[in-house]
Amino acid sequence: MIINYLLNLNFLKNQKINFNFPASKPETAVYLSAFSKVHPQMTRSKLLEFLRSLNTREWKSFLEMVESPFFNRNAALVQMCVFLHQKAPQFEDISRETLFEAVFPGEAPDDALLNHTMSFLLKLGHQFLALQQLEQQPLLQAQLTLQGLLDRNLEKHYRLLYDKTHKQLDNSPLRDARHHYNRYWIENMEANRRAQSAARVFNAPVQAVADHLDYFYLAEKLRCTCHMLTSQVVLATQYNLQLVEEVYRFLQNHPLPEDAPAVHAYFYVFQLLRDDQAHPSFEALKSLLESRAKQFSQQELAELYQYAINYCNFQILKLREAFVEEALQLYIRGVDSGILLQNDKLSPWHYKNMIKLALRLKKFDWTEQFIQQNTHLLEDAFRDDAFFYNLAELYYYTGRLDEALTFLNKVDFSDIHYNLGAKVLLVKIYYETEASDALESLLHAFKTFLQRNKVISEELRLTYLNFIQMVRQMLRMKPKQYAALRETVLQQPLLTDKNWLIRMLS
Repeated sequence: MIINYLLNLNFLKNQKINFNFPASKPETAVYLSAFSKVHPQMTRSKLLEFLRSLNTREWKSFLEMVESPFFNRNAALVQMCVFLHQKAPQFEDISRETLFEAVFPGEAPDDALLNHTMSFLLKLGHQFLALQQLEQQPLLQAQLTLQGLLDRNLEKHYRLLYDKTHKQLDNSPLRDARHHYNRYWIENMEANRRAQSAARVFNAPVQAVADHLDYFYLAEKLRCTCHMLTSQVVLATQYNLQLVEEVYRFLQNHPLPEDAPAVHAYFYVFQLLRDDQAHPSFEALKSLLESRAKQFSQQELAELYQYAINYCNFQILKLREAFVEEALQLYIRGVDSGILLQNDKLSPWHYKNMIKLALRLKKFDWTEQFIQQNTHLLEDAFRDDAFFYNLAELYYYTGRLDEALTFLNKVDFSDIHYNLGAKVLLVKIYYETEASDALESLLHAFKTFLQRNKVISEELRLTYLNFIQMVRQMLRMKPKQYAALRETVLQQPLLTDKNWLIRMLS
């Protein structure tokens, strides 16, 4: 795919769109600690950085590749690879001098020779990665083989492999953009072959080439556009959106291709992003996700589910309460089916958002059961914080404020969204318990934090700054003035926790 999920869209954190940015792997700290033991001259070595990424099985295969005359005839590369393998993965006590002596024993030190050898070994490493990727893509292997057979005029070999590959594509359940790209590629090869061997004869594959190229382009163009539109809402970024209106007009004026569900899906998503009341497109997207799920990869299904949840989130911000249940059901279906799991793990943001939705629906028993039964699905690095924070939310919603504070104090708020959510929850608790001094101090610190933070978008920042402003006005007003402020809250589009503010002003 053109884009591999910068978009891991995770939604409804404090009733705003949130993104799940890839977290560091737990072992990173261990590796960095070990790396610090390497001689300072080697700490910036790209070769060691690459070798550290290899697991035991990959090391074995890489050694076999380096030792194979087909890939390498330089004995120094073999010697260097064997020596570094013995030192992996910590590479302790390695300096340029010790490495040179191990590879070129008895020779005079030569920085240029060492750099040259390390560079060539790294080049082999990159080639190794490419071959690993190729092994996982049999269709790409077939395409490259077909081209090689054509180049050698091996017609019978080509025909057998072409028919086999074409049949595999026909029988595959997938009908995502990658499928249409593969069909375009193989049909284009056949069209070119026919054009060269039979002039002035109708070339049937040309139509298939055009169709599949259109389907691939439309699906990926819409997918990329949806990503950019969403990023502009959440992050302080701007994109140059070219040909978007032209594509939109084309799809409005032509029937969507039946055999290209990816075009349907991203056209629906595009409409959701253009119009916050595109309810027919939302229903169409839900129906497609249920009826044609097998035609998408799991990664793409997860992306589409998250877009649908994102639309629900926008509706919830506008106090359209029916979409709270819609969002929760999408999450439940996505988790139960495994679509929203990655490597059998549940994102802490999906986990948090499901709990927040359930609490809003007052499904307290379901929430407690969900926390107890699903916390183990979280990565170890997130598990404790997610458990403590969400128990604090549950206890707040059920009126056990002291217990909520106890669990909040156990959370290490290293993530920006946990940080924001915790501050909002503390504001609520302090306000409801009339802890005025603590509340004033918290509001001041919260505002300073928002003004200094450069990570969140301006729109998201305003959402929380407006919340702070409303709470401060509530503190200074008499109850008879609440009606006017309540109307202001209702009219403010950029405001978190509207429901709570309205309840406090009622």
